[in-house]
Amino acid sequence: MKLAKKKNNFYAVIMAGGTGTRLWPLSRKEKPKQFHRFTSNSRTMIQETYERTIKVVPAKNIFISTTTNYKKLVREQIPDIKDDRMIIEPLARGTAPAIALVAARIRTENPKAIVTTIASDHAIRNEEEFVSALSVALAVIGKNPEKLATVGINPVFPDTELGYIKMGKEFTVENNKRIFYIDAFKEKPDQKTAEKYLAGWAYLWNAGYFIFSAKTFGEWTKKLAPKIHKAISEIEKELNKRKADIKHIESIYKKLENEPVEPKIVEKLKTTNRLVVPSEMEWSDVGNWGSLFDFFRKNLDSSFIVKGNHIDAGSRDCLVYSLDKLVATVGLKDIIIVESDDAILVADRKKVSDVKKIIEKLKEQGKHLYL
Repeated sequence: MKLAKKKNNFYAVIMAGGTGTRLWPLSRKEKPKQFHRFTSNSRTMIQETYERTIKVVPAKNIFISTTTNYKKLVREQIPDIKDDRMIIEPLARGTAPAIALVAARIRTENPKAIVTTIASDHAIRNEEEFVSALSVALAVIGKNPEKLATVGINPVFPDTELGYIKMGKEFTVENNKRIFYIDAFKEKPDQKTAEKYLAGWAYLWNAGYFIFSAKTFGEWTKKLAPKIHKAISEIEKELNKRKADIKHIESIYKKLENEPVEPKIVEKLKTTNRLVVPSEMEWSDVGNWGSLFDFFRKNLDSSFIVKGNHIDAGSRDCLVYSLDKLVATVGLKDIIIVESDDAILVADRKKVSDVKKIIEKLKEQGKHLYL
């Protein structure tokens, strides 16, 4: 009974407002990657995320944070989520305002709420470890609401596209998992530094999941991000009214700057208030076509990844993703080919992070129909 009561204070918010442009030409502003079936033939990434999340917290305590543009897609893909379980940003303003809004919305419902934010566009093979790590993090913050926790993934290769967490001393043990203080957050490293991180036991990939007391997060925002706090406080007052003025909320939110939560709030917390749960999650942020290739290669034990209609003669270490047309390849190595209705991407597998340069050029040339 006590455990059930505690779980009623545990909430999860699936963050689904991003645009995922590095998976262009399929992931676009109109329909970003979380709404695509990149890692499954039957479910989109947000649908997979929702199915994992209902194993962590009660279904009634799951919210989805997204922007006005994607409200319809969320309704279509997650029909179990009702309108009162959607936290709508009038427009994207980064994770600092978004999570501050999340905390405000949930503490109006439950001042004792412990919240975990969960990315809507990650791929995870060992679902049980996802459930275990987040359940432990929620339990630890439930006992220590003055602290913030995150989940750190044990790195399996020297990734230069991810941020890292440097662990400090051990804080406690919960359900056979060791929890550590966070000494520092490290930005995306160069190759040599990433190799150093991989060799050292203290470094973890930063999965970007944050677990906190909704009330405490409001206090941190007031102290560390006063402009955001002022705006969210006005919005919170509006939300507490019997009938909130949505247009007024939008006008307040639009004035905020676009800011990520890590440098704005999380990295400014005292090290004694920052915790990490190391995890053996078989995880990918599916940040670009190369990471999708790596995810499938390990999962399928194959060096040639194909989705769609394809024939080949003598190619290897490639990914071919075709929605409609037959794609034929001959003698290729380390190539990514992605075919969509109106665009085709052909890229060196080791340079797919540079797809962002294509996005920049499309903007410069006014080719907005392709964004």
